[in-house]
Amino acid sequence: MQALHEPGCPFCRFLKEFQAEWLQNHPQENIHHLCNFHAWGFAAVQNTANAADVFIHLINERPNAAGEETGCRICEEVLTEESLRMHEFVDHWKQAEVALWLRNDSVLCMPHGLRLKQQATLALTARVDEIMSRNRQVLAEQLEHLRNDRGSDRSGWGALGRAAEFLVAQRGLRA
Repeated sequence: MQALHEPGCPFCRFLKEFQAEWLQNHPQENIHHLCNFHAWGFAAVQNTANAADVFIHLINERPNAAGEETGCRICEEVLTEESLRMHEFVDHWKQAEVALWLRNDSVLCMPHGLRLKQQATLALTARVDEIMSRNRQVLAEQLEHLRNDRGSDRSGWGALGRAAEFLVAQRGLRA
């Protein structure tokens, strides 16, 4: 519920905080593979000794017989949490606080909007479509203005960042 009061997609906002907390506070819990993004993130935010332990384990671990990589543990945790929060949102979408958010200046990125629609009732699906359509229109107007304003160097970076988030979710949530 707290993420509904912050700017941007609430699922992205919540998952970024969840991911940051996981990277900082879970040093060695069954990590057998890290994707590119999470390997660098883990190295950047984890206690040095803990990160070294995990990386030593990963370096020395034998690949499975087929040579296939297992999934990134942190990506798996984020996806599990995302699914849980989406189910929670769908279960509570008629509560006053969620209903108010849905009526006001709500924002959803495309990936989370599409996933939410897969689980939603027809009424909620219609509202998600309205939110995404409104977001799409606002972003298109901002980007059109940015494209046509040749004098501004990078003053429209906010619009570019919001467009990127709308298209693919916040940076670091999707590969």
